Amino acid sequence: MIGKVMIGSSFGGVLRYTMEKQEASLLLSEGMRTDQVHSMIDDFNMQRKLNPNLTKAVGHISLSWSKEDAALLTPEIMKQRALEYMGKMKISGTQFILVEHRDKNHPHLHVRP
Repeated sequence: MIGKVMIGSSFGGVLRYTMEKQEASLLLSEGMRTDQVHSMIDDFNMQRKLNPNLTKAVGHISLSWSKEDAALLTPEIMKQRALEYMGKMKISGTQFILVEHRDKNHPHLHVRP
């Protein structure tokens, strides 16, 4: 598994990219409404207001596996590995989403803490 960490400033951009892909599948969320993308953006921005001095509050992590492992990776296993990764990175006590994408030839998901 390879993790790629990116930091930005727009919840709208990253959430639209993550959630509006044709084959996106929300695996898990914590601390937000998930009925519509704009609700998720609002909820992330609400949490951001708790620390107004933070300029780059948008974290985005892509976790990718080898295409040879695709047959072994169910959405549940990918979710478990993402939660383990978050634990080791000490990402806890915050809102997050885990979203699987199937737009590449290798299994991957996106973590938006």
